[in-house]
Amino acid sequence: MHICKWPPYFCIFREGFGAVQRYHNVRPIGGPVVEYHVRDKNRRGGIWRKSVRTVTLGLCLFTLGCGGGDAAPSASQPVTLPPSAPSPTPVPTPTPVPTPTPMPADFEAIIEAAENFDDPEFAIIIGNSSGIIFEYEKGGFSVSEQRLIASATKWYTAATIMRLVDAGIMDLSDNPQQYLSYWTNNPGDPRSRITLAQLLSFTSGFNATPGVDSCVNEAATTLQACAEEIYGFDIATVPGTAFVYGPHHMHIAAAMAEQATGLDFEVIFRNNVAGPAGMSEESSYLTPSLTNPRVSGGAVSTGRDYALFLQGILDGSLITDRDNFLADRTSNVTFGFRPDGAVENGDWHYALGAWLECDVEPFEQSCAEAQIYSSPGSFGWTPWIDFQNGYFAIIARRGERGSADVGVALEQILQPLIVEALAN
Repeated sequence: MHICKWPPYFCIFREGFGAVQRYHNVRPIGGPVVEYHVRDKNRRGGIWRKSVRTVTLGLCLFTLGCGGGDAAPSASQPVTLPPSAPSPTPVPTPTPVPTPTPMPADFEAIIEAAENFDDPEFAIIIGNSSGIIFEYEKGGFSVSEQRLIASATKWYTAATIMRLVDAGIMDLSDNPQQYLSYWTNNPGDPRSRITLAQLLSFTSGFNATPGVDSCVNEAATTLQACAEEIYGFDIATVPGTAFVYGPHHMHIAAAMAEQATGLDFEVIFRNNVAGPAGMSEESSYLTPSLTNPRVSGGAVSTGRDYALFLQGILDGSLITDRDNFLADRTSNVTFGFRPDGAVENGDWHYALGAWLECDVEPFEQSCAEAQIYSSPGSFGWTPWIDFQNGYFAIIARRGERGSADVGVALEQILQPLIVEALAN
C-alpha cells in the first residue's frame, strides 16, 4: 500500500504483510535534499528500527527505492585541488534529524474505509485545482497502471469535442448534415434536427443500449463507416425528448469531429485533451481499433492521467465554456435506460459525457447546485469532481466487466469522508 500526500511532498509507503511491514516516510527538510526515513516494525517483537538516508528530492518523490550511499559529484561542480600542506578538516555541526511526519490524521478515515472495503485491488487519487494531494494503492494496483476504463471514456470524448467548440471549430447546436454528406437535410425527418449537444448527452434518439451488437465493436471498420451504418438504423424517439445511455450517440458526434478537423479522433484527443492536460501516451482510444475507436467506452488510461484530466476540468484550464459543458441536459426529458448506479443511488441526471449526481429522488435543485459530476465505467473505474467542495477524485480499478456498481459503492462511501478531510 502506498499513501502519499502533497504538499509538502510527504509519503508513507507500506510494503509487505504479516509479521513485518515497512513504512517509508519521505519529506523535504530544505532545498533539493530530503531525508528518507525507513521504519521497520516487527509485529512479533514490537521492535522499531529506523535508518536515515539522504537523497535528491527528484528521486525521492517518484521512486520507492531512493538509493542510499554517497552520490558522485556533478560534472558541473568545480574541482578544488588539495593544498600543499594538509590542514585539519573541521568537524561539521551535525544536522538535527527531524521526527518523521506522522500519518495525516485528516485522511485516516479514508484510508481505513479503503482498507475495509471488500475489493482486493484498486487505487484512490484525490486532488484540487493545484494538483494531487493524496494517493492510495491497494493490492499491488498502481496509479500509473494502464487499464481499460470503459464508460469513463465518455468524459474524455465529450471534453475532446467541447475543446473544438471552445475553439470555434464546432458548435453545440450543429447538426450532423453540416459535416456528414449522407445525412438528411429534410426538415420532415427528425434526424435532421439532431444537435451535437444531444449526441453528447444521449438524447439524440439513437437509443441502442451498451450491450448492442453493432459496428462500434468492429476493429476492421472505420469510425466514419460505422457512423454511416448507425445513421441507417433510424431513431426511436424524437431528438431532445428521451435519454437512453448507449454507444451510438457519441459515435456520430466523433464522426462529425473528424470531418470538422480532417483528423482521426485519436489525434483530436491528443491535440486537444491529452496534450494540454499533460497526460502520457498511456491514455489512448485503443479498442476496438484506432481506426474505429469506441468513443463511448474504448479508451485506456492510468489513474495519474485521469487525475490530470480532472484537474484541468476543475481549474478551468481545459474547458473555457464550463457552464455549457456542465449544464444539465436531461431536466425535461423522459429517462429510458440508465445504469444501476444512476438510479440506485438517487436520481442522477446527465450533462455532456458525465453524470450530474443526486442522492435523493426525485432530482432536486440542491443537487444542481452541489455540482458533483462523475463518469463510472463498467470495470469500476470511477472518476468524479465535486465543484462545491473544490476537489476531484478517482477510483482506479481493474475489476470484471459489469462491476461498475463496486466503484460507485466505494465512491459513495468516500465522498463524505473526503469533504470532512478537506475541511480539517
